Amino acid sequence: MPRIQHFAFKQDYPSLSFRLTTAADVVGVSTGLTQKATKVTALWDTGAMRSAITPAVAQSLNLIPFDRVKVNGINNVSMANVVKVSIGLPNLVMVKEINVMVCNLVKEIDLLIGMDIILLGDFSISNGGGKTLFSFAIPPFENKTDNYEKALAVNNRNRHRE
Repeated sequence: MPRIQHFAFKQDYPSLSFRLTTAADVVGVSTGLTQKATKVTALWDTGAMRSAITPAVAQSLNLIPFDRVKVNGINNVSMANVVKVSIGLPNLVMVKEINVMVCNLVKEIDLLIGMDIILLGDFSISNGGGKTLFSFAIPPFENKTDNYEKALAVNNRNRHRE
């Protein structure tokens, strides 16, 4: 049986965090030319089905839209261009030639990483000790993390100690 190599990263925050952000690289591929990676700030968003970049990133990479799609935001519905990019994640994995939407994002965020990328691996958030720890690994592990079973085991141990 072949050994699978997992590529992972973790991001520690000094307190509880409402935003999970990391550095990332975006490389344009829709122009057909090999381009240098652009360093961006990425927001990891489990509520987003698809990933997106800002118009400024798309313009800096001279990306050519090949489609338009309807985007359902929190308070509105709009149309967005679709471009093709490769995204370099902090775990040194390059997600190659993925379709992303070009949208205005929240301030200081250049890339929204949605479920289209998050589903490629295991995504974890822990908030113990009043600090957030966010980690991500590709490919996903065969045995899933199960906080429900972990809680049952801890509670069962605690009952037996009384």
